[in-house]
Amino acid sequence: MANLCNLDGSILPEDEARVPVLDRGFLFGDSVYEVVRTTAGVPFGWPEHFARLRTSAAAIRLELDLDDRELARRVDATVRAAAHGDSYVRIIATRGSGSAPNIGLAYAPGPPRWVVLVRPAPDVRGHPARIALVQRLRNDRRALDPATKSGNYLNNVLALAEAQAAGATDCVMANADGNVTEASTANLFVLLGGVWCTPPLEAGLLAGVTRGLLLGFLRGSSAAVEERNVTAGDLARADEIFLSSTLREISPVTHLDGRELHGGGPGPQTAALAERFAAHCAALLRETYAPR
Repeated sequence: MANLCNLDGSILPEDEARVPVLDRGFLFGDSVYEVVRTTAGVPFGWPEHFARLRTSAAAIRLELDLDDRELARRVDATVRAAAHGDSYVRIIATRGSGSAPNIGLAYAPGPPRWVVLVRPAPDVRGHPARIALVQRLRNDRRALDPATKSGNYLNNVLALAEAQAAGATDCVMANADGNVTEASTANLFVLLGGVWCTPPLEAGLLAGVTRGLLLGFLRGSSAAVEERNVTAGDLARADEIFLSSTLREISPVTHLDGRELHGGGPGPQTAALAERFAAHCAALLRETYAPR
């Protein structure tokens, strides 16, 4: 078993992979990416992840030259070669190096560069989180829209560092209007008066694949759920809080700004929801995502 990289169709050890220093992903963060988790060799949520990759690419005017089938073949070949079992897969498409003779911001013609990284899936599913509402604001949608999953992640990096310096494991960022958006790499759900609430996309956040599946699952089970603005006051008075993401699935929040919530353990409704949602995801893997 090894950490492998598929670089433009060639599989090689991760530590031997090389991207040119003039690649625009390296120089400017001019790239898009997705993270997928495989279970029993099956990439969970592949249609949704590829659709979001295309949407992100369109948002930065990057024309992808691989369709979902060819990219899936590269992912599958690399996952099989790595032989980790359940795997973490990071798919990156940069604008490439282009043909410009100098280092400038203007687009230069050239095909995208594709990188697929495969590592063992980290053991983070369901792990509790201690969050802090940080001072650093989420990027404004009119500047660099957080709905675009681009390689420019400095906003999240600095926000996470601020939270960790305060003793938290993750951050929560507000937007310029003072409404809560999301964590560093996860969406946010809060239980308010018996209603599961999550910030709307218009607040400036990523349309998480797991977030979307959760909204559908909650509505399908007749649970009270609402996409609405969440304030810092809402966060402070929430009965329960959890984060959601591809790797974490549902991550219960046990501390907020250093304050212990429900005895420092998962909220009871979060724990029950996590169990039901895990079973739902297992059924989706068998019935929807597994190849026929």
